[in-house]
Amino acid sequence: MRAYVKDLKKRLRVAENPYLRSLVDGSLSREDFAETQVQFYFAVTFFSRPMAVLAGRLPRADLRLVLLENVGDEHGHGNLSLSHEQTFLAFLERLGVSTEYVESRAMWPEVRAFNTLLAGLCMLDDTETGLAALGVIEDLFSEISSVIGRALVARGWFTKDKVVHYATHEQLDVEHAEGFYRPLLAAYEKDPRSAYQIQQGLELGSYIFLRMYEDLHRARERRWTRGVGGAHSLAAGSTPYRFGDP
Repeated sequence: MRAYVKDLKKRLRVAENPYLRSLVDGSLSREDFAETQVQFYFAVTFFSRPMAVLAGRLPRADLRLVLLENVGDEHGHGNLSLSHEQTFLAFLERLGVSTEYVESRAMWPEVRAFNTLLAGLCMLDDTETGLAALGVIEDLFSEISSVIGRALVARGWFTKDKVVHYATHEQLDVEHAEGFYRPLLAAYEKDPRSAYQIQQGLELGSYIFLRMYEDLHRARERRWTRGVGGAHSLAAGSTPYRFGDP
């Protein structure tokens, strides 16, 4: 299984994702980066919910504890000021994005698609597939956090000591991923069906996560606000997004 994960990450070439590449090479503007990070915040705040659902479906206490430990960490283990939601809001604040601005934005369908698919996977699919998908998302986010953190400093938007959230997850999510992977190792080696389900989770988790970043890059110039009655409206000066736009 570890060999499969290693090969998968080599195939994915995370640093070549258009979103990360444009951040590193300077073609992604600060304004577009900020807007897409507001959207990523909506994924951050949702992520613990599929984990909690999957925990309730697992038959063994040791497997449930792995997920519940991660759910607890997402919520700062009771200290909500340390929750991932709050640390990401602190990151946005340092980027120049106020909480009021975040609350004014409408969620993009690309992010809702990621959230909904992950929820459906954890609620209805094979539990080993769900665990593998969550594990690879955590694994990839560690690498993504490293790329983003270095790029923010290189572009002069942050000093190294001010990069909150991403600096933490560069290391923390390695531990989280290992927590998801470890319970799957024996089953992967002993049971062909389990190996298949785990591979499905690894491939699907990496696909939906990296696809969300590609889609955020594609829609980076979108400016949607929450309109009256919850309807979407376009901020002044923006243009509607069309699939296929660069």
